[in-house]
Amino acid sequence: MSSRLPNNVKTWVIVSITGAALITAGVASAAGFRPTRAPAPAGGGAVAAPAGGGGGGAVAAPAGGGKVRPVPAPAPGVAAAAPAAIGGGAGAVNALMVPTVPLTAVGGANENPTAPGAATAAVGSLRITANRGLAATITNMDPARFPIGCSAAFTMNGVISGFPIVSAVAPATGTSVGAHGTPAAPGTNHVTLDIVCGAHQTHWIGTI
Repeated sequence: MSSRLPNNVKTWVIVSITGAALITAGVASAAGFRPTRAPAPAGGGAVAAPAGGGGGGAVAAPAGGGKVRPVPAPAPGVAAAAPAAIGGGAGAVNALMVPTVPLTAVGGANENPTAPGAATAAVGSLRITANRGLAATITNMDPARFPIGCSAAFTMNGVISGFPIVSAVAPATGTSVGAHGTPAAPGTNHVTLDIVCGAHQTHWIGTI
C-alpha cells in the first residue's frame, strides 16, 4: 500500500490551516488588539536639556523618542577691571587706596562706588610727582549715588580739606573727585578719603 496521501487530501489540509490563521487574525482585530509600544515621556514628550549643558549644546534624545528642548545658559556678567597704579611720567610714584572696611552693596556702610558699565572700577589712587606733589583721586563713580556738587573729604598727612565731585574726564565715566597736598618722605604719606552723599557713602585709605 502506498503511504502517500492523495492530492485532494493535501489540498484540504493546506486550505484548513490557512483559514484557521485568517480567522484568528480577524478575531484579534475585532477585539481591538494593537501592538504595544513604549510610552512617551510625561509632559507632552519634550525633555529640557540640563541648565549646565555647555551653554545650550546638543543633548541626546530620550529613549522614548521625545524631543529635546535646549535651555541656553545665562550670559556671564562682566565685572569692572581694577585700575593700574601707573602714570604721572618719569619719577612718579603711584599707589592704590583700599576700602577702610570691605565694600558693600548699595545702601551699605561702604558702598562700591563704581558706575554701572564702567570698564574700570572706582578705586582711590595716590600719586607723587615733582611738579604737583601729592595727589589723591577717585573716578568712574556712579553719578546717581555720588553726583556732581557733592563734597568729598580728604585727609592728607593730617590736613583735612573738602573738594566737590565733578564730571569724570574721558576715557573715564561717571563722576570723579581729587585733591592735592604737600608730600612727606616717600612711604610716609597717609591719606583717607570719605564721601557721603545723602544715603550713599564710600571710604578709602592709603599710604604712599
